[in-house]
Amino acid sequence: MKQDDKRSTQLVLPLELTYEPRHKDIVRQHWNVTFARQGRMSVGAKRIMARVIDQIRDDDFKLRPYYQFRISDIITEAGITKETAYKEVQGSLRELLAAIWEFESLDKSEWFARHLLDSTKDRAVGYKDGIITVLLNPQLEPYFIQIAHYTKYQLNNYMSLKSWYSMRFFEILSAFRDTGVWSPTIDQYRQMMDCWHEKDKRGKVKKDKNGNPKMKYPLTKDLISRTMTEPLEELAGTNLAFTYEPTYEADRMTRGRKKIIGFKFTLLRKQDGKIPEYWLQNNAVARVVANLRAWMVTERNIAFYLEDIGTTAANRLIYEWQLKENSDKRIDNRAKYCNAVFVRIGKAAQEALKQEVQAALG
Repeated sequence: MKQDDKRSTQLVLPLELTYEPRHKDIVRQHWNVTFARQGRMSVGAKRIMARVIDQIRDDDFKLRPYYQFRISDIITEAGITKETAYKEVQGSLRELLAAIWEFESLDKSEWFARHLLDSTKDRAVGYKDGIITVLLNPQLEPYFIQIAHYTKYQLNNYMSLKSWYSMRFFEILSAFRDTGVWSPTIDQYRQMMDCWHEKDKRGKVKKDKNGNPKMKYPLTKDLISRTMTEPLEELAGTNLAFTYEPTYEADRMTRGRKKIIGFKFTLLRKQDGKIPEYWLQNNAVARVVANLRAWMVTERNIAFYLEDIGTTAANRLIYEWQLKENSDKRIDNRAKYCNAVFVRIGKAAQEALKQEVQAALG
């Protein structure tokens, strides 16, 4: 049989919806993915990934062989018309198929890259009759399953954003909700916003006529205008509304205005020690909150630390307390003991996240 004939007889599984997708209100994302030096992609591509990630449950042990959802799940509130939806989805899926995420060890001794999607299976990444089918690369499973460190953000707000920079701010600022402040250097900011050194297909930095590395928006005023204007406007009505101020060099040896060396982004909404209402609209989160309350964990501590501890770890804590209660080492004072344990684990989780952020930001 000729090679062409063999290819033509290969089974391609249909793209029709084969299960009913269950979406949730809170999306989780691994910090290594949030803070990876992601290349810029279209808003449509990021919406597709959000709809895939929001189907991964807290108690999943493996990725599904494929993920499906209706096209209406990404065009609602997004300003995409039905007439242009097919081309939008087709272009976004092309982007995702070509997307490669790079990972590097902290000591720079190891580097590797992975394609985001898997195009090697019989069931294909594609679109048919209003149904989108996506296959995640199974080699990225550890980054999406049983993850300990993740950011959370409300999907509906995220899906309504129309700017890639707004989506990027939404992801990053969600990770700084505990302190309410993100203070990157200008180089760190450029890297996070894909405005760092331009590279050719071999990963070599491009140079200008003077031999300096080429960068997108090399002038700081353009960087600010092009990357911050839309996020400031689009996030103004969300829990991640923010202000910014430039950070200037302390001393300048030559004449002229001081150089901007970084930024300070401050969330306008501070944590108030109250459990957000949208948490309680999610059945899994609401159950955890109810169980923690039963063990006398205060609302303030739940509000401050549950997102950092995570629902899976919180459930393990509750199970351990129940075992202790049923043993000869019963808890004499639930309020004192359980709050002390919960706060200690929560602070340790926050500290670990901060260290991971600093490592990711280089």
